[in-house]
Amino acid sequence: MDAIEIQDLYKSYDGLSVLRGLDLRVPQGSVYGLLGPNGSGKSTLIHLLLGFLRPNRGTLRVLGQHDLALVRGRIGYLPERLRYHLHYTGREYLRYLGQFSDMAGPQLARRVADELDAVGLSAAADRRLATYSKGMLQRLGIAQALLATPDMLLIDEPTSGLDPAGQREILDLLGELRQRGHTIFLATHFLDEIDLLCDTVGILYDGRLAEQIDVPTLRAPGRSALLKLAHITPELQAQLAQLSPAVRSSGREIALQPNTPALQAQVLRALLDANVPIISLEPQSRPLEEIYMRVVRGEPGDQALEQAPPGMFVPPGHPDALAAAPPARRSNGDTLLRELLGRPDGEAGPPDSEQAKK
Repeated sequence: MDAIEIQDLYKSYDGLSVLRGLDLRVPQGSVYGLLGPNGSGKSTLIHLLLGFLRPNRGTLRVLGQHDLALVRGRIGYLPERLRYHLHYTGREYLRYLGQFSDMAGPQLARRVADELDAVGLSAAADRRLATYSKGMLQRLGIAQALLATPDMLLIDEPTSGLDPAGQREILDLLGELRQRGHTIFLATHFLDEIDLLCDTVGILYDGRLAEQIDVPTLRAPGRSALLKLAHITPELQAQLAQLSPAVRSSGREIALQPNTPALQAQVLRALLDANVPIISLEPQSRPLEEIYMRVVRGEPGDQALEQAPPGMFVPPGHPDALAAAPPARRSNGDTLLRELLGRPDGEAGPPDSEQAKK
């Protein structure tokens, strides 16, 4: 079963289109990374999945339900920007939130203690949040998302604003969550988070899913690589040059461009046979970065993009781009609250676009 099923989803704010015919599926138990530049609609999509926003058009099913109110208690959410009442301690804060998940007494105390321990905050549990660093607050946010043992986690930009050490801590912690078996939907614009955590990556651009790739296929050797050596003789340089025109030597560096697994193995074997110490082997290009930059720059790629079928991504500047773009629509309300307040009877109902179909 798919944890998330989205078909032909549209969302606009006062006539400005954000999502324009999005199709997306996330298998249960997988870690899915949604990659896109700032402002591409990643947070909007998460808010739609939570029911904070309502779509203008399209279908959305989460954990098998169209009615998101039925599954909201099975979803843990870590927003990009957390807002805390800083006079609470970490333990008090989690106990307060746990009451909204129908936990109390020893059960709640045990769940709070377990999650504080899981995120490494047991020693700081009784300190006021005003004394926590940003990284500690982010870890507390992960603890609150896990408190009700959810089936799925929605995580929005988890390392935003953290220093490198804090980013590493959060990535390590999220890596450990993979062992729990949650479905994880991660929205980010950092490639490292995708590389380290995800099974699948989707690139959101221009309101649609422009590309979707299995992350393990991206971990092959990059298209170019640079080896740094302790030393090398002219004779060995000549020997390596005979392997392929793609092998280029300069001083104590060897560039492989284009690189292939077979060529890389040949060069490494020759160096090891000659007892040459290898200081480092670094990819000079990353497949995911290349795909991402091609998408956001609108550069033509493979045939699948050049002849995009209806409803799929068309790069800016493509002859079909204007035809593919739906007309801008004005929403009666950007949030669930505004939509409810806008109804004279105060009752919830379908979005205006669904009423128009009837």
